[in-house]
Amino acid sequence: MKVIFYNVPNSKIKNFELMSFAEAVKLSHKIEHECRKEKEQFTSEFQVLGDNNKVYYRGTFEFGSYEFPNIYHKIKNMANRIKVDKQFQADKLYLLDQIEKLTPEKYKKEEKVDKFLAKVDKSQISKLKGWQRKSVYAIAVLGLTGSLVTGFTYVVQKDNYEKALADSGEELKQSQELIAIYESALMGDKNEMFAKLEQLDKKKLTDNQVQILFLEYINNNKFQKAVELFDGDHIQAETMIMSSTLPKKTKREKIAAFNEIYPTNEARYDLAYLDGDWKLMLNIQNVRMNVKRSEMKTYALLKLGKIDEAKLELNNNNSDELSKKITKYEVITAEIKTLEEKYKVMVNERKINEANQLAKQITDKRKELQSL
Repeated sequence: MKVIFYNVPNSKIKNFELMSFAEAVKLSHKIEHECRKEKEQFTSEFQVLGDNNKVYYRGTFEFGSYEFPNIYHKIKNMANRIKVDKQFQADKLYLLDQIEKLTPEKYKKEEKVDKFLAKVDKSQISKLKGWQRKSVYAIAVLGLTGSLVTGFTYVVQKDNYEKALADSGEELKQSQELIAIYESALMGDKNEMFAKLEQLDKKKLTDNQVQILFLEYINNNKFQKAVELFDGDHIQAETMIMSSTLPKKTKREKIAAFNEIYPTNEARYDLAYLDGDWKLMLNIQNVRMNVKRSEMKTYALLKLGKIDEAKLELNNNNSDELSKKITKYEVITAEIKTLEEKYKVMVNERKINEANQLAKQITDKRKELQSL
């Protein structure tokens, strides 16, 4: 089995480099512990491939998060938790069997690390050990909070609660009362925490506290309150929705609703991107650009085949991922041109079978180009 990491925003791992499963386990273990030591955190997507590049597992690994020591533990944990249809059960069992065979024994050892206590001042969190023992069951039961109706997952906000709790423990800027409220929020009791945060001076809120309030306001369509968090800057508020980790469908719904009340070119730009309407997106003028929107523009130009313009815009964001896509686009385009020339020769020579084979290759290459 092979592993490929991609969409990696860090030079510690090479994007799209194929490696053996054992190598991937060792590498993920090494980088996870480096990130813990350096207090660094980033997320990478990865796939586990079998023969003929069949995908047996696709997921993400959050380096430096203390979630898992390496991808072996991540895959084993997730595969055992996820139920699959009978038709895929054999693949699941094969995957679990293979990762056991391919993983060196020393990397299989279970670690006993409390990821929350690793990040906070233990003296400040008196109840956390008790909560930690319960959280495995609580999170499984809660799954989604009342925000399920609008598509906001418990996990999205839960991450913010954890970060805010860490802020309080490390910086000692919040009272014991507020820390206790964060603990309650992690267990699902959010109302008291929101009420407490709303009473604080907006200018003194940490970034994570702002994020907590912002997502709650957006969740409940309280757009005016969300804008007030940014001193009335509705463009910044909409930009924050676009930059969030919300699911694409939910993000689009919220931006569209927000744009009804606070119409902006930025929202129209972002909606066009989410809809894949590249021409409309590029025709929208006077947009407040940032790195994210520059990346979006680069991608739109790529999708329209405007490679020179895409390369020019790439200078504004320096995205390794987009740079690779542009290079791949040029390679595939050149391959298509060569195949088309060969196809014409075969047709002229009335070599029908060879021409049909080339036609199929051209179609496959065009599909590959479209999927970039």
